[in-house]
Amino acid sequence: METKTSKNKTLNDIKKILSKWGFSKEGILRNSKGEWYLFAQIILIILHLLPTYPKAGYISLPINIFLSIIGLAISIQGLTITLRAFIDLGDNLTPLPYPMKESILIKTNSYHKSRHPVYKGLLFISLGISIFSLSLIHLSLFISLTYILKTKALKEEEMLKIKFHEYEKYIKDVPAIMKNIRYLDWRS
Repeated sequence: METKTSKNKTLNDIKKILSKWGFSKEGILRNSKGEWYLFAQIILIILHLLPTYPKAGYISLPINIFLSIIGLAISIQGLTITLRAFIDLGDNLTPLPYPMKESILIKTNSYHKSRHPVYKGLLFISLGISIFSLSLIHLSLFISLTYILKTKALKEEEMLKIKFHEYEKYIKDVPAIMKNIRYLDWRS
């Protein structure tokens, strides 16, 4: 009996969190709050578990070791950036590109250097995996994830401009995802 009650409580807690974030059956079917961007993002991240192709056996050992170390370092840096951004967002964290009703605009800590540090961290992780594995599959996953995260960030910024009037100034002052890379920093 206790197990069934605890499972029901856990399921209700999950439903509350999903509802707070803005998920709904209609939204999932119609992409009304950017749910499809999130699903594409999750699929691309999971696909990073695929084996490498082509195998990197043709590259000499010292170069292979060097690239593996560089790729691992970039991925660790990405993980650090992502975790710090999650912590900095606190209760404002939502996986959808729409801010929650009770959210506030965070412009400090990791959000002082990038408007979308979670996306920056995810891209570092993906790039690091691509370099570490020397895989064309993983390179294409990195490119696809870059496109999805930029598209999601642009949608998110539309909603943030509506909710927070000071967001326009924040856009002018802070790089989007990555400073000095035009595709990832669309300040004008």
